[in-house]
Amino acid sequence: MPHSPDHAAKEPSFLAENQSVASMISHLHRYFDNTYSHYKTEKSAMISSLHGQLPPDEQQQMQADLHKLEAEIAIFGALSDALSVADRLLHARTVINELGLNCEVYKPHPQADHGAKA
Repeated sequence: MPHSPDHAAKEPSFLAENQSVASMISHLHRYFDNTYSHYKTEKSAMISSLHGQLPPDEQQQMQADLHKLEAEIAIFGALSDALSVADRLLHARTVINELGLNCEVYKPHPQADHGAKA
């Protein structure tokens, strides 16, 4: 497929040197999944602390912190789920066969000089 003159402007400049879009999605999925798991563990520890003997003002602050943590868990869980779907699709044999390994999604992209303008 021929590239338009502005193809270079569409290069994914957020990738690390020699990284593909598919590998970036895999890395992001692992990051959000690991963070989600960390927050779930932190939530469990906070709930255990709430069952202890805390002064009422500390217990109220802990409940507020727990509420904030639950919101973060929901966000990171949704991001992990969405990236999991993208990761599975991009690495499914049928998708790879359909798109081909020469597809821009699978090609490692060289690090561009982001400061240079043509």
